[in-house]
Amino acid sequence: MSKNDDSSGEAGLRKDGSLEPFGFHAFQQDRRSSALRKYQDLFVGNRSLWDLLKFELLTVGLTNLSGMLGFFLRQRLYRFLFKHLGKGVVIGPGVTLRQPGKISIGNGCVIDEQTRLSVQGSGQAEIRLGQGVFVGRGSIINTRGGTVDIADHTTIGSYCRISTLASVTIGKYGMIAAYCYIGGGNHGSDRTDVPMALQEPINRGGVRIGDDVWIGAHTTVADGVTIGRGSIIGAMSFVNKDVAEYSIAFGCPARVFRKRLPE
Repeated sequence: MSKNDDSSGEAGLRKDGSLEPFGFHAFQQDRRSSALRKYQDLFVGNRSLWDLLKFELLTVGLTNLSGMLGFFLRQRLYRFLFKHLGKGVVIGPGVTLRQPGKISIGNGCVIDEQTRLSVQGSGQAEIRLGQGVFVGRGSIINTRGGTVDIADHTTIGSYCRISTLASVTIGKYGMIAAYCYIGGGNHGSDRTDVPMALQEPINRGGVRIGDDVWIGAHTTVADGVTIGRGSIIGAMSFVNKDVAEYSIAFGCPARVFRKRLPE
């Protein structure tokens, strides 16, 4: 399939040199796919009618079901939606799923209410949560054509957004405080004859966060950044450069002020 036939939102140059739209704009302007097929591409991840039926029956009936019954039924029946759903997983009411067949959740994870786990695009796009991961209320974990890997026993605070076109990896026993933004991307801005929203996204390779990293509230970690093991990032920081292991950094932009020295 050529780029111009891909309904997932990727595009390129037209013959006249103008740009095809990217992302949402390409999806919205696709006239070759029916509304049903667009729905399947966005929510289910394939065009299997059986997978669509499973998705509809389980999410319509269980997504907003509160109380013990809701927790119990989601734990038992959502395993038919996910690529992998471990034992003892708690999924709160109001959790939005996009392409759950590309999402793996390890044993003992807690996905708090009103969160969103969203995979977009085809190929190797995937979200993987290790054992004992906690995702706080209202947080969004999203990938468009890339991967998100969150290792065992990491906590994601409320109303965070983790998003990537490439990859985000977060190590074990991480602590991500509320309202953090990790990853994301930028649109091209070289051309002035085409809206920036229609220019090709810029991919700087994703974000890598080591084990035992503590990131304070309201912090942004830009695409392309590596934060080393054992580091602490102060609240309300903007991290746009790599941070070495066992560093304490903060500020906008963040810079290292000292090292965590061994006792």
